[in-house]
Amino acid sequence: MIVQEAELDPKYQALWKKALISAERKNWDYVIDQVLPIVTANVGFLDGRKLLRSAEGEATGGSGGKKFSFGLGGLKPSSKKEPAEAIADMEENVFRKDPFNLNANEQLYDIAMKMNFPDLAAFALETIRAGHPENTKHMHKLAQHYMAHKQPELAAEVYRLIVVANPRDMEAMKGEKDAAAQSSIKNQGWGSANFKDAMKDSGEAAKLEMLSRQGMTQEQMEQFLAETIEQYNANQGDIVIVKRMSDLYERLGQLDTALMFYDYALTLNTGDVALQRKVEILRDKVQEQKIAEYEREIETDPDAPDIEDKRAQLAEIRRQRASVVISEAKTRVDRNPTDKGLRYELGQAYFNAGMYGEALPELQQAKSSPNLRIKAILMLGRCFERKNMNDLAKTSFMEAAKELLIMDATKKEVLYELANVLEKMGDKAASLDALKEIYNADYGYRDVAKRVESSYS
Repeated sequence: MIVQEAELDPKYQALWKKALISAERKNWDYVIDQVLPIVTANVGFLDGRKLLRSAEGEATGGSGGKKFSFGLGGLKPSSKKEPAEAIADMEENVFRKDPFNLNANEQLYDIAMKMNFPDLAAFALETIRAGHPENTKHMHKLAQHYMAHKQPELAAEVYRLIVVANPRDMEAMKGEKDAAAQSSIKNQGWGSANFKDAMKDSGEAAKLEMLSRQGMTQEQMEQFLAETIEQYNANQGDIVIVKRMSDLYERLGQLDTALMFYDYALTLNTGDVALQRKVEILRDKVQEQKIAEYEREIETDPDAPDIEDKRAQLAEIRRQRASVVISEAKTRVDRNPTDKGLRYELGQAYFNAGMYGEALPELQQAKSSPNLRIKAILMLGRCFERKNMNDLAKTSFMEAAKELLIMDATKKEVLYELANVLEKMGDKAASLDALKEIYNADYGYRDVAKRVESSYS
């Protein structure tokens, strides 16, 4: 029932091209005037309806801050009208002035379902979600709609947004896990019959032995996961099954899904400290993957039209990651304040977040540990340097260099940092001496050879 651009009448194709140009110029009123007759004549042209609703939102002030009406704007829907005619009336008389009107979008959903047009019905609920992000009732309806129409990946995303809006919504948390599981089954092509045929001769003891073997093949893990998903669907409160499924997803490289189920396992046993740490580590891995992905995209195509959005998303992921890492590190320190290793981790988390003043006391505590002393001194020097306290940074780097008797990777790193600080302080001769120490041991270290040899020119 969805109509593509190529299927439009030529006159509407020409109008659509004009609408796209108007959208690029942000002439929203023109976009509305050009798209409205297209969607009125072509109920199934969803791309047009999406652009129309977006333009209406911009023209009326957008979803943020706008007060939305809950009536039908004076329109009295008639059951005698044909569905297409009723939709056209709402587009002209309601949505043009109030695109996120709750009752009108509910009516659009009902009409679309009667027309057996689930994509249009989903669009109506998505419009409510955009205009009323606090309305979790309709978001639940949207997620259930996606599940009923075999789109579990979209349902999982909606459930995730509900949890963001209301972290105590246990129904949404469970829905997100179920949708993620269904999505995996759908993507991997695991049907109930196939799974039973593949695993019918396997006993539980044999399966557990398979899981403990690090050398399982991809096919063995996929078969094992298929059975575990079936067991999970039968009993979603069994933490052993949930943890096993999480482990298998992680081994298969599906870290986002693995994290989702580890998080769920933690709700089943909130006191499991080892599981808490596992969730922390895996969440960091997931964010690290996303950061690397964005960095690759930005480096590959720095002039892409959406490059600024990607940079903003990358910065936000880094901010969120730093916030979570600091919170988790502080919790571990609070539980065991005398552990110098945990102090160092917290100091490092503060440093990575650019909170150099907060990092200093933690690293000074860690410095008293013989095993962490050099690492802590090096990090302290970097904190002082970032705060432009170059004399204190110099003292820290020199202290570490004196204690390191072997020219290993750590000493090279310390000397390199010392050389940079000395150069900032204007002591070029001392900076060069530090670089020469590295040069004598490792000609290829960073840019040391170039800096040393250029000093003889």
